[in-house]
Amino acid sequence: MSELERHAVRGVLWTVVQAVGARALSFLVFVVLARLLTPADFGLVAMAGVFIALLEVLVQQGFSLVITQRENLDPEHESTAFWTNLGLSALLGGALWASSDLVADLYHTPTLAPIVRWLAAVLPLRAMSGVPAGLLQRRFEFKSLAIRSIVGALSGGIAGVAAALAGWGVYALVAQQLMGAFTDVVLLWLAARWWPRMAFSVRHLRDLFGFGMHLVGASLLDFLNRRSDDFIIAMFLGETALGYYAVAYRFLEVLMQVLAKPGVVVAISAFSRLQSDVDRMRDAFYRSTQAASVVALPIFVGISILSPQVAVLIFGEKFAHSGDVLRVLSFVGIVHSVSYYNFAVYIGIGRPDLRLKLLVMRTVPTVIAFFVVVRWGLLAVAATYVASAYLLMALDLIALRQLIGLSWSRYFANFIPAVLATVLMVLAILGIMQLPMPDVAVLVTSIAAGAAVYIVGLYLVAPALARELRQKVTMMLNR
Repeated sequence: MSELERHAVRGVLWTVVQAVGARALSFLVFVVLARLLTPADFGLVAMAGVFIALLEVLVQQGFSLVITQRENLDPEHESTAFWTNLGLSALLGGALWASSDLVADLYHTPTLAPIVRWLAAVLPLRAMSGVPAGLLQRRFEFKSLAIRSIVGALSGGIAGVAAALAGWGVYALVAQQLMGAFTDVVLLWLAARWWPRMAFSVRHLRDLFGFGMHLVGASLLDFLNRRSDDFIIAMFLGETALGYYAVAYRFLEVLMQVLAKPGVVVAISAFSRLQSDVDRMRDAFYRSTQAASVVALPIFVGISILSPQVAVLIFGEKFAHSGDVLRVLSFVGIVHSVSYYNFAVYIGIGRPDLRLKLLVMRTVPTVIAFFVVVRWGLLAVAATYVASAYLLMALDLIALRQLIGLSWSRYFANFIPAVLATVLMVLAILGIMQLPMPDVAVLVTSIAAGAAVYIVGLYLVAPALARELRQKVTMMLNR
C-alpha cells in the first residue's frame, strides 16, 4: 500500500468518525427538538436558511477547496483568502440584517424578520473557519476536523435543547446554529495552529479567484438546485408544509453526510495528489463509487420502504407527513452517495469549470419545474428534485468519459453486486411487512433481517468484493 493510500485510509477513518459522531449528535438533538418544537418552527428557520446558505456560498468563494487543491501554496494565499472572506461576510451579513424586514415581507411572515437578523451572525463565523479547515484537509489532519465537528455539534445541541426546554420556541434552533458555528471557529484555529498575517495581495487573490470563481458559480447553481424547492414551498405552501419537507430532507441529509461525505472529503485530497496520473485516478474513482454503492443502496432503498414507520417513530405523529416526503426523497440519497465522487474528480483534476457548465444545463429547467409542480403539493416537488439529480448524474457521466476516459460499462458493472443483494433484501422486508405485528416490531425486524440478508447476499454474488471491503473496514478499525 502506498503512502497516499495509507493517508487516505486513515483520513477515511477519521472522516467517518467525524461524520458518525457529529451527525449522530446532531441527529439526536434534531429528534429531541422535533419532539419539543412544531413543524412551523422548523419551517421558519428553513425560510431564513435559504438566504443564509446563499450568502455562505458567496462568502466562502471556494477558497477552502482551493487551499486544499493547490500544489504550491504561499502564506500570502492563506492570509488573502482569510481577509477576503471576513470582509465580504461582514458586508453581506450587515446587508442581510438590514433587509430582514424585506425577507419577511417576501414570505408574508412578519415573525421571520428577527430570526433572519440573529442568523446573519453565522456568516462571519463561517468565514473565519474556511482557511483553517482547508489547511487541515490539505495536511490530511482529519482527526482534528473530526474532533472539531463532534464538539461543535455537542455544544450547539446543548444550547438548542436548553433553549427549547426554557420555552424559547423557534429561537432554540437559532441558538443551536450560533453556538455550533462559534465552537467550530475556536476549535479549528486551535487545531490548525495558524494565524493570518496582516497582509493582502491582489496577485494572490487573482490566483485563488481564478480557480475559485468556477467553484462559486457551481455552488450558486447547486444552491438553486438544492434550495429553490424550499423557497418555492415556503412561498406557495407555507411554513408548516416547509417544516414537513425540511424535516424529511434533514433526516436524509444526515444519512448522506454519514454514508457519503467521509469518503468524498478524503477523495478530494487524494485525487488532487493524483491529478497528473489519470489512470490511477480513474481506478480510484471506480473503487470509490463501487464502495459507496455497496453502503448507500440498501440503506436508502430500505428507508424508502419503511419511511412512514421511521418518521412517526423518530419524530412523532405530528411529522407523519414527513414520512411520505422521505419515501420519495430517499432516491436522491442513492444517486448523491455515488455522484459526490464526480465532484471530487473535477476538483482533483483542476476542472471545476466543467461542474459549472453542467449545472447551468440542469438549473433552469429544474427551477421552472418546481414552479410548475408545486400546485400538486410536496410530493410533486420532491419527485422533481429526485428527477433533476438523476439528470445531472447523466450529464456528469458524459463529461467524465471525456475527462478521465470513463468506461460506462465498467462503471455500471460496479453496481451490479449492490443491486442484486438489495433486491434480496427488499424481498425479505416486504415479506416481514405482511406479518401481523406492531409498527415498531415491523421496523426493528425489517432492519435486522434486511441487513442480514443483504450481507449474505453480497457474499454470495461478489465474495471477493465483500472480503476486500471487510479488510478495509478492519484496517480502519485497527488504526
